[in-house]
Amino acid sequence: MTEPSVSEASGGATHKDVVCPYCGLGCDDVTLEVSGTAVEAKEGVCGRAAALFRRGAEPAPSARVNGREAPLDAAIAAAAELLSHARSPVYAGLGADVDGVRQIIKLAARTGGSVDHYASTGLFRNLATSQRRGWIATTLAEVRNHCDLFVVVGPDPSEQFHRLYERVTPKTGRFLAGPRKIVFLGGAPSEEARAQLEGSTIEIVAVPEGELVEALSRLQALVSGLVPPAGGVELAPLAEALKAAKYAVLAWNAGGLGADGDLVIERAVAVVETLNVETRAACLPLAGRDNLIGANQTFLWNVGFPLRTGFRGGIADHDQAAYAGASALKSADILVWVSAFRPERPPASDAQIIALAHPATEFEREPEVFIPVGQPGLDHAGLAFRTDVVVSVPLKRYRDAGLISVAEAVRRISEGRS
Repeated sequence: MTEPSVSEASGGATHKDVVCPYCGLGCDDVTLEVSGTAVEAKEGVCGRAAALFRRGAEPAPSARVNGREAPLDAAIAAAAELLSHARSPVYAGLGADVDGVRQIIKLAARTGGSVDHYASTGLFRNLATSQRRGWIATTLAEVRNHCDLFVVVGPDPSEQFHRLYERVTPKTGRFLAGPRKIVFLGGAPSEEARAQLEGSTIEIVAVPEGELVEALSRLQALVSGLVPPAGGVELAPLAEALKAAKYAVLAWNAGGLGADGDLVIERAVAVVETLNVETRAACLPLAGRDNLIGANQTFLWNVGFPLRTGFRGGIADHDQAAYAGASALKSADILVWVSAFRPERPPASDAQIIALAHPATEFEREPEVFIPVGQPGLDHAGLAFRTDVVVSVPLKRYRDAGLISVAEAVRRISEGRS
């Protein structure tokens, strides 16, 4: 991670080596041009991140209470008043930096209620397998430097992780000589992915819809030296390539695997375990949108449980089903929606809404309280985690738009309840 550099030009500033906080890859080579409050991402950025970084010169919107503009202090007081009468609050969205999540935990412990990140479905698919049987996982740097055979399981993850192949399959690795082989098992690369993979060998192994679990079971049998039943997808060449590889990696985007995602992950992990008897292989489980990994890590440090945890009477309780955001909302009277990285809408609900949200958020129903908040890595400094968990990335401040951070907003709401 390099220190961001800055140059001044024509009344504005150009910042290089900026960290992108959106998808979890932690790309740190973005160039931002900032003039006053206006922002444009010019280099080292995918199209989606460029749109999310972009800001105009217009002032940020004011806070609102019941649809009417209000001073920030009044909105803070209104949120505190609503929470003081809450019977079953739900803290959801959770798109914040580590400090923001830490403050939300403190507030939820005082008010009661459940906490979940809006993108946690994939995370818990991954956790389900790691809890049941463990796994051998790797990092983006290890894949970049050592992997000679990269197997993409299921749909192409670059639909969500746009620069994935640019990050993990460069033309050469520090310790890797020769071209890389990329196999898409059950999916196909996008045109954007093909452009990133130029110079690598690409193969596609088509798998009929709904048969990916069976295909991975057959693949495990083959790498074990067993003969699976006749029929099904032809996987013998892939099995031989995996056994011959010096460092094979199976990667997947858990959030895109569908209803049988848990089983797909479990079978992929079994293939990696089998390979490690004779050679070296690892998993690269992808998840991490809007600091999902950082939110989960913060829960583990502070509470001892992962996300999808509820608080009652000062006691924490973890239940992956009951405290999932959609489930908890069914009985919620107040939804505290937090989304600082992007203008993500809160889910439909009959609950009253306190929104600590991106200034550009367009709501289907006006919240009872709306407090526009700044983005970590643009409006204030913070800390986020990469998808591979092992690396935390420092996010810097690049402009002053007068927007409060999630951590500060939640702290002041909590003090207002005192």
